This record gives sequence, structure tokens and C-alpha cells, in this order.
Amino acid sequence: MSHHIRFAEACKTKDFTTDPGTIGGYVVWNVQRVRDGERVEIEGPFFTEDEARISAELMRIEYRGARAYQSTHCSAWNPDVNREIAIRDDAMAARMILAAQLGMEIPKHRAQGAQG
Repeated sequence: MSHHIRFAEACKTKDFTTDPGTIGGYVVWNVQRVRDGERVEIEGPFFTEDEARISAELMRIEYRGARAYQSTHCSAWNPDVNREIAIRDDAMAARMILAAQLGMEIPKHRAQGAQG
């Protein structure tokens, strides 16, 4: 499946998916590579695994070994409303950057039967 199709599907997701192993936790995706024996984040956060994988595939041109990784964030562990808003804003910004790299706009999905 092409990057464009995968990205359009990923854009149907509007927020992070919940982590069923936690109370109030959610899965955040990013792209990392290994440098000097340590993982270094190079892109993200992303709402979905597909967004992170597409980004990693594009990043491998410049960063050998770029891979998508997930982590669990939980507002209950460190309650901060501003942080929760910021991580979602950052994920939307990462989505817009990825759209630009693909030469696309972020698809606008509407509810079935919605008037436009």
C-alpha cells in the first residue's frame, strides 16, 4: 500500500489510542534512531503507528536505522493539562509536516451524512 493511501487512512484517527494496560494511558508513536548506543528521537509524536512508520521510511534516506517506536503516556502519572494539550498539538504539527513531505493535504473526513 502506498504512503499516500496509508497516510489518508491514518488521518481518520483524531487522537491517541488508549493503552488497555493502564488507567488513562494512551499510546504515542515517534521515530527514533540509534546514535552512540542510545535511542534518539528524530520525529514525532504521532497519533498512529502508520504515521510513524511512513515517517521512518522517509527518514531512512537521511538517518540509517530510523524506526517507529511506541511509548505510553498517562495523564494520571503526571497530571498537567498544558502538557496534554501540547502533546496533541505537537502530534497534529507532525501530521502536517508529514503531509507536506508527501505532497498532500491532511484529508478532511466527515461523518456519514454530514452536509458540506
